[in-house]
Amino acid sequence: KAVLVVIVLIAFCLGAGYFGIPVLIEKKTAPLKSEVEDLKNKIHKMEEESKIAPLPPAADAGKIIKVVNSLALKMTAFEDSFKKSMSATDDAIKKQRTAAEEALKRQSEATDKIAKETYAKIRRNTFYALMSTIRGNVLKAKVDLVARNIGTAKNDLEPISGALEKAKLLATDENRKAIDELQGILKKATADIDTDLPSAINRIDLLWNEVNKVLRKE
Repeated sequence: KAVLVVIVLIAFCLGAGYFGIPVLIEKKTAPLKSEVEDLKNKIHKMEEESKIAPLPPAADAGKIIKVVNSLALKMTAFEDSFKKSMSATDDAIKKQRTAAEEALKRQSEATDKIAKETYAKIRRNTFYALMSTIRGNVLKAKVDLVARNIGTAKNDLEPISGALEKAKLLATDENRKAIDELQGILKKATADIDTDLPSAINRIDLLWNEVNKVLRKE
């Protein structure tokens, strides 16, 4: 279930980025589209003015110069306006690209953080489950030893060694050292069963207490 939650969260974050960022860019670039439309209107107006007021064939030099200067001023003003608008457009596009990249980066970092936190939680829960199972086997072995069911007690202790190895792979550095100690106690207790039963029972008691200490840390 936890793995499924991770997948759903990652899919949600990626989906939000995929659909949300284009909407953000569209919203931010709307004023730019308006400016481009204004430039088109200015060009259209200049074209219309040149058609509406053409110079007559017999126009004198002064009038020609006046009209040419007027058109030149309008063209210069238009070019300046166009350059400013294009510069503003370029700056806005760069800002939007940077914002989009930063948003994607933040989203990627958030998704990575969620995945790591969830993995750590799964690992911790799995470790706890293993140690709880080990504790149950130790208790059962203790009861069988006290009842002098030696064969059954050995069967109870047999899976503990493998379970401790699995738990060690999931443990923190601190708990890994504790598990090394548990493995040593288990080895001595197993060796004492056939030769010194009271000592074996004492070691199993110690094993039980040490397993509980590890569980209390989780």
